[in-house]
Amino acid sequence: MTLNVPVREDILTSWQRCVVAGLRPDRFEVLYRPDFDDDGPLRWAAAPILDQAADELEGTGVGLLLTDGQGQVVDRRAGIGILPRLDHIELAPGFLYGESLVGTNAIGTAIAQQAPSVVTGTEHFADALTSMACAATPITDGAGEMIGVVDLTCAAEDFNPLLLPFAKRAAREISQRLCEGVNPRHLPARGWLSLTDTERAVAHLAAQGLSSRVVADRMRLSRPTVRSHLRRVFRKLGVRSQVELARVIEQGAARVRTMAAVDDTRQRIERDLHDGLQQRLVTLGLQVRAAEASVPAAAAELKWGLAQVADGLTDVLREVREVSRGIHPAILSERGLEPAVKALTRRSPVPVDLTVRVAGRLPDRVELGAYYIVSEALANVAKHANAQVVIVSVEAGRGVLHLSVRDDGVGGADPDGSGLTGLRERAEALGGTLKLTSPPGCGTSVDVRLPAAAR
Repeated sequence: MTLNVPVREDILTSWQRCVVAGLRPDRFEVLYRPDFDDDGPLRWAAAPILDQAADELEGTGVGLLLTDGQGQVVDRRAGIGILPRLDHIELAPGFLYGESLVGTNAIGTAIAQQAPSVVTGTEHFADALTSMACAATPITDGAGEMIGVVDLTCAAEDFNPLLLPFAKRAAREISQRLCEGVNPRHLPARGWLSLTDTERAVAHLAAQGLSSRVVADRMRLSRPTVRSHLRRVFRKLGVRSQVELARVIEQGAARVRTMAAVDDTRQRIERDLHDGLQQRLVTLGLQVRAAEASVPAAAAELKWGLAQVADGLTDVLREVREVSRGIHPAILSERGLEPAVKALTRRSPVPVDLTVRVAGRLPDRVELGAYYIVSEALANVAKHANAQVVIVSVEAGRGVLHLSVRDDGVGGADPDGSGLTGLRERAEALGGTLKLTSPPGCGTSVDVRLPAAAR
């Protein structure tokens, strides 16, 4: 705090409140409370707005923060350039930046005066904050009550007057979503695939019961950063505690083990059929044909009988091959996903418009999972859709495999039906997601995303 230059009236008034509160410029302590509402309407209404704003601010050296009505930070988006400075002043999730606690700052002052606030450099009451600048705007709910603040913070030398209009726009959009009645309990979790690599690593360590301090030490991150990552994980996976997180991860691992066991069993049965029963049927067929050829023309009835047996063995062999292909497609193991999917579409009773863009081979589990998802989706179309055509797309890129099966049928598919539930479970077991769109009378679309690094 300094009085060597003219001071704006709102800043001077804030300083006076700080003095009355017993604060001193040379003392700076930020209170931390771990028990804050990270699953309420404010957080969920703000999430997509903050995601978009963070993308727009990338590389600018500006941190984006969301606080509740008491100034407690509930979300933070910050790049590498500004993150250490925010950590240094403990401007991170869980910490309280109320004016009566840390002195004049945009968050606390916006709350105190119930209006937008800009505080730059030495306008801060606490000496520890004079190297920073910030602009904050209150967020109101449908009843006009202030329930939070959007704040933009940067180094004092990087301050731009346009930060305040930016904060106002974000606050206005969050307020609009609140007025529309965003209900966090009805928002779907986005799944494991939506996590970044760092968030996944944090999630695995936290699920083992490790504290934020231990996780921070192992990953060489600050504790506020780890807590920020962990809260994003909670929001994306729809959990509220490390116990629930551990349960979700274990359930996912159990699904993976189950699917792997089923797939291994399928492959073993297919191999046994191919190497055992099919080879035996081929041998018997050749033997019967040889016996038929050796029968004299005069024994026409015997010759005809042997020909019938040989034809019957050929039919059985064809049926066994179909069963074997359904259990585990040999073409997939031998030639890869693209030829296997092409073979699937050729056997579809509904005409298929196919697009495949997969360069090289993918991990075995991913290829097999993708094959069965497309196979089951095509079977569902043939059984229930009454469609004229199916559009199938299989594309891999940037570590993700995209599958899409769309028909022009009757729509109205039951998302909880056994077929679609099986598809969703297989996708989730591979760490992916499945989205169903099926309005009555407008066809059905099944879109799947699977993590798929090339071999």
